[in-house]
Amino acid sequence: MFKKKWLITPLVAATLMFSPSAFAANTFPDVDGTKYEWAAESIRSMVDKGVVNGYADGTFKPGKTITKAEFVHMFHKLFPEINYSSGKSSDFVDARKHWANKDFAAIFNGDYIWPYTESLAGKYPDYQFYVKPDKPLTRWDVMMISSIRTDYTEQTLHPEIEEVITAASQFKDIKVRQANYNDNFSAYYPVLYIDKTGEEFYYDGDFQDLKAEAFYTLTQMGVLTANQGYLFPKSLVTRAEAVTILQRLYEATTQ
Repeated sequence: MFKKKWLITPLVAATLMFSPSAFAANTFPDVDGTKYEWAAESIRSMVDKGVVNGYADGTFKPGKTITKAEFVHMFHKLFPEINYSSGKSSDFVDARKHWANKDFAAIFNGDYIWPYTESLAGKYPDYQFYVKPDKPLTRWDVMMISSIRTDYTEQTLHPEIEEVITAASQFKDIKVRQANYNDNFSAYYPVLYIDKTGEEFYYDGDFQDLKAEAFYTLTQMGVLTANQGYLFPKSLVTRAEAVTILQRLYEATTQ
């Protein structure tokens, strides 16, 4: 009887360790061996860290685009030490009743509220702030949100304006131009406004230094990379891209 029990115990342990459900936590049929194989390692890493999950049918849906709220939720999961909420609800009025309210509060409350506010005509006179949590996420959005991590770890670079202009010239779709009254100065708007008409360059408009430093830092770190010279700042972000960028950010900012 004792011998039989001794033989069964390792078998049970092996079954638990190598069961399909255990493998499913790290592998997905729509990732491994597909065109999304390039993201497999990052997906496994983020799943292991509890940042993101697969779907009930066992898939990951790597090509599915995500919203700003979904990315902020992942970001907060990966970097829980960043918490500016002080126990309060989000300072963004359109996030207070949202499922990601606590995530927006942790990441943006306080000093980060104003630059990251989305432009909504007619809303600012009442001094309320909006973030559009369900807006489809762009690569520029990802860059600006990721810069909060480099600020937190004191790794944000502070280049001279000339260096920013030179860096922007390396990408075919990063525009540097002089601002005008009708321009959108939101940090989420992917244009760097720099006045180049005088003897000295200067940032032209609100938050341009913040945008320039985020762009310079995240591209220099290799967190955001180009494809044939294009950074694609307005392109929507897929789940595979989001976890890959988060993995790069984690590796670049975590000792």
